[in-house]
Amino acid sequence: MKKIVVVTGGNSGIGEACAFRFALEDYHVVICARRENLNREVVQRVRAAGGSAEQFMVDLRDATAIAKLFDAITMRHSRIDSLVNCAGIEGTPFVSFEAYPDEVFDDVMAINVKAPWLCMKRVLPLMREQRSGTIVNVASLAGLRASVTGGVGYTASKHALVGVTKSAAREYAVHQVRVNAVCPAFVRTPMAQSVVGCDIDQYGPSHPINRVCEKNEVADVVYWLCSDQSSFVTGVAIPVDGGVLA
Repeated sequence: MKKIVVVTGGNSGIGEACAFRFALEDYHVVICARRENLNREVVQRVRAAGGSAEQFMVDLRDATAIAKLFDAITMRHSRIDSLVNCAGIEGTPFVSFEAYPDEVFDDVMAINVKAPWLCMKRVLPLMREQRSGTIVNVASLAGLRASVTGGVGYTASKHALVGVTKSAAREYAVHQVRVNAVCPAFVRTPMAQSVVGCDIDQYGPSHPINRVCEKNEVADVVYWLCSDQSSFVTGVAIPVDGGVLA
């Protein structure tokens, strides 16, 4: 029987890379995101590559929709082995602290913090009953230090997501459920490209490794954190940053 992984934001960027990485390891991948057409395209490509996948359209701003989503997944599969919270938004980059719009701050916190928390609230009771399960929250280097490009909203949200990760990890470790986060630096994704507004490779030299990260490199770490190879690892926020924090 295939293991079940739920990937929010699995229709583009790091989430898409995670979908393919888990499918490669014979997981059944459940892609959950707002844009149904993109969801469907990724599912079709995963299946064309020999993997197993399905999609659910969901607005992660809607707590009722999240509850219905996980009810539907649980009813169909009876278990969830891994959850990857990858959906996120950048807010308003390159804006000063004082000028940052209130409504944008609220929106960033809703998608980047509250939505993963709500997804975890739906999944953790099931994993507790299973006595097994892994959760990986895709945070950012902005969860470990202030982000110049992302600004206060993005920085605050990713710091909060790391806190949510550690809180759940401490509480659910006794139930054999592991919760971790990954904190990438610049990754070659459509969202990062839209934030910087230029060739993202120009940011390569800001990393000691002298290039930006590829999305599959983040997906490899996410998969490792969900695999038995990391069976004694929980409550960590792993930088995937090419040596920036060093």
